[in-house]
Amino acid sequence: MKFNDLNVGYFFEAARLGGVRAAADHLNVAPSVVSRHIRQLEDDLGTLLFERHKKGMTPTDAGHVVLDYYRRHITEQEAVILSLEEMKGIHRGHIGIVTGGGVIDDLLEASKTFSQQYPNITYSIGIHGTNEIVSAIIADKAHIGIVFYSMPNPQLRVHRTATQPLYAIAARGHPLANAKQPISFARLTQEKLIMPDISFGVRQILRDAEKKERCQITPYIESNNFAVMVEYAIAGEAITIQPKFSVRKELENGSLVAIPIQQQNLEQAELHLITHQGRRLGEAPARLLEIISRTMPAFL
Repeated sequence: MKFNDLNVGYFFEAARLGGVRAAADHLNVAPSVVSRHIRQLEDDLGTLLFERHKKGMTPTDAGHVVLDYYRRHITEQEAVILSLEEMKGIHRGHIGIVTGGGVIDDLLEASKTFSQQYPNITYSIGIHGTNEIVSAIIADKAHIGIVFYSMPNPQLRVHRTATQPLYAIAARGHPLANAKQPISFARLTQEKLIMPDISFGVRQILRDAEKKERCQITPYIESNNFAVMVEYAIAGEAITIQPKFSVRKELENGSLVAIPIQQQNLEQAELHLITHQGRRLGEAPARLLEIISRTMPAFL
């Protein structure tokens, strides 16, 4: 039994993007081209790789086997390329980073030195919730992840951890801004909150705290856009729950204040610097990882 990796590549993109049309748009070809390559691969393997139904296409068990093969193939191919690049030194390449929106200012600060030393290295920075960050790292879609509240996972390697307590972030004129003592968790149930959805680490910490404290927080506004959460807090329309480092500039210029919350889960929240366990990083991402670990303010 033989099959063509070109056909596997078309199948992989259709599975990754959720359908033939999306894969065709991504690859800049006609949908019929993608379908033809997938049919050829199924004929070569003698099995169906997709279950086709009204809502779309999902990989069969055989399809998942082929997807796992192709992911390993991509990783091994990348390792060969990285070995050859290392012989030439860090002169060019691309680094994928996934993180949450509140980390960007600190990430920029940490990456300045690297960018000055290696100006020809390009980046992609994906902004996601905790669940998507972890998935991207495990699937080798990105080299480096900076994630809030990552549960222990044997597929992840944690390079650096920093305790970053969560605070109630409010406008200076908000009634809570005058609190002389840490507020209780139950006090949050009386406030208008703007929060991300449950795929984000901050919300997952709050969920665990809700169970422990036996009270429920219902967001006034739910948004996964970090800038939106900050702007609503500055305007006094709602408060948000974030670590201090994510709103450092706003705390320094006085537009926001951080009120401590007396609750163990929130006080012990952690930020993690992660990579895929067993993945060999090239010299460029490995060097950037070391710089982030050593100089990023949130980890100091």
